[in-house]
Amino acid sequence: MQDEAAAAGPRGSFLGHVNVVMATYAIDGALAFASGVLVARALGPEGRGAFGLFAVSTAFGQMLLGLGFGSAAIYYVNKRELTPRDIVSALHVVTLGALAVTAAGVALVVPWAGDEVLGKGVSPWLLIAAVPVLVYGGTLRLVLQAESRFVAMGVATTAQPVVMLTLMAVAYAASDPTPSQVVGFWIISYVAMAGFALACLGRGSIDIARIVRPAWPVIRMLARFGLRGESGNVLQLMNYRLDQYIVRGFVGLAGVGIYAVGVSMTEAVWLLANAVAIVLLPRLTSADPEDARAITPVACRNTILVAAAGSLMLAVAAPIIIPPFFGDRFDDSVQALWLLLPGTVALTGSKVLTSYIFSQGRPMVNTLITCVSLAVTVVALLALVPRFGVNGAAAASSLAYGAHLCAALYAYRRISGQPALNAVLPRFSDAHLYIDGARGVLARIGGRTAAEAAAPRQAGG
Repeated sequence: MQDEAAAAGPRGSFLGHVNVVMATYAIDGALAFASGVLVARALGPEGRGAFGLFAVSTAFGQMLLGLGFGSAAIYYVNKRELTPRDIVSALHVVTLGALAVTAAGVALVVPWAGDEVLGKGVSPWLLIAAVPVLVYGGTLRLVLQAESRFVAMGVATTAQPVVMLTLMAVAYAASDPTPSQVVGFWIISYVAMAGFALACLGRGSIDIARIVRPAWPVIRMLARFGLRGESGNVLQLMNYRLDQYIVRGFVGLAGVGIYAVGVSMTEAVWLLANAVAIVLLPRLTSADPEDARAITPVACRNTILVAAAGSLMLAVAAPIIIPPFFGDRFDDSVQALWLLLPGTVALTGSKVLTSYIFSQGRPMVNTLITCVSLAVTVVALLALVPRFGVNGAAAASSLAYGAHLCAALYAYRRISGQPALNAVLPRFSDAHLYIDGARGVLARIGGRTAAEAAAPRQAGG
């Protein structure tokens, strides 16, 4: 069998794209951290909890009503079966549908649950604006990903936290904003992201005739594929965020706020994994099966390795960062963060493996993987949260993320025929990836191309 690294194709281009996306997420994370500090200080644990529950509820609505169009776009655009214009035209119809369904859903729930279902004066009626905006903007961003336009996707991604931070800074300087005002700022920031993504795609991506008279065969085609994969994403979101609803029930809004800060900090570990998965997905989808099998284990084991190193640094830094920035009321977030880190590292490997599984046209396998993990989540949360509170939720999430990696490794081995350990255990032979990456960075600083920087190693055999 050919060497894994050789089969992986042009590493320079791949690593370059990963660097662009990782830089995007680093900027996005730094801006989100800054706005998160302002939100926590302005609202306190209870207000932060109410804001977090609104954001999670919006994300569920986005997943359910977006019909998986973003995932389907990545698949069909890279298979050359549909164009971005086809996707965007169909998206307008789906967004209008999301608006109507959200409005009907809120109108049904509010009389039964009350206006204070989310707490602290955050109105559930705001979901009618939030869900369609996230459906629209999130899918447009994935269309840019489908075209491998990672710089444009990066700018669109960072537009959201830039606007959010700006609005929060102005409001915080004037007076402490209310939870409802913070939710309003959050919605506006996603409108900005959607607007920029649409501008990047251009007016040519919109077919007015197909909006007025929808191309139903295209919509059905996207929905059929998208829903197969999106069911897994909905379950995965439950895996990620069901804990916050359970904490609300057993601990209260303040517990949700404390837990949410710990979760948001650990997600920094996903920086590289998200970047690799985003770049890898279109690449694997368009690659032949042999190349896809060779690329995946290299990407997976090195993503886990870097994430593990990052998690150790974060564990040391957390007690130094959280109390001074977020305030003494969030001290308990540190222990929650520590308990979340093992599972967070495990999930970085899952992100890469599930990209491979999806690229092989097996989205339902990812759904089954998530079902296994979700079962562990539910059992562990109900067993641990009533007794241990926020820390119990963190431990339960780590157990579930570990189960997700185990299930993903099993599926990867069955589909690829490769040993599961190849995707987990680091190898000394992978060192050249880091050397090439460092040379590429130095080459850009020195004005040379990555290929020129790698030439000495290649010439030396």
